[in-house]
Amino acid sequence: MTNSNKINYNKPKKQRRPKSNLTKISEVIPAVKEKMGIKKLLKINAIKEIWPLITDFEIAENSQPAYFDNNNNLVIRVKSSVLVTELSMQKISIFQRLKDAIKNTDISFNDIRFVNRP
Repeated sequence: MTNSNKINYNKPKKQRRPKSNLTKISEVIPAVKEKMGIKKLLKINAIKEIWPLITDFEIAENSQPAYFDNNNNLVIRVKSSVLVTELSMQKISIFQRLKDAIKNTDISFNDIRFVNRP
């Protein structure tokens, strides 16, 4: 057999696939949370968890953090107008306790507001 008639049994070299342009999910999640409003919901749920510790457990049964308004005020939904009045008189104290409780988090708001929504 001559050199020109030899069969090449070597495997052909594989071509490398180009690196994909996929984005890591860890880079996408913060943007998705922001655009879908999930970030605010997570913050409200975190405040709901500590609300009974900020107020009294009895008050917490009849009120709960609801949402952030357009002025970035934390709106507290309260079941009775009498309780709205009582909480309004304690507003400064409640506000300060909330600020102390969330100082090491990314939660922030300007003020708190109580609304009567049964």
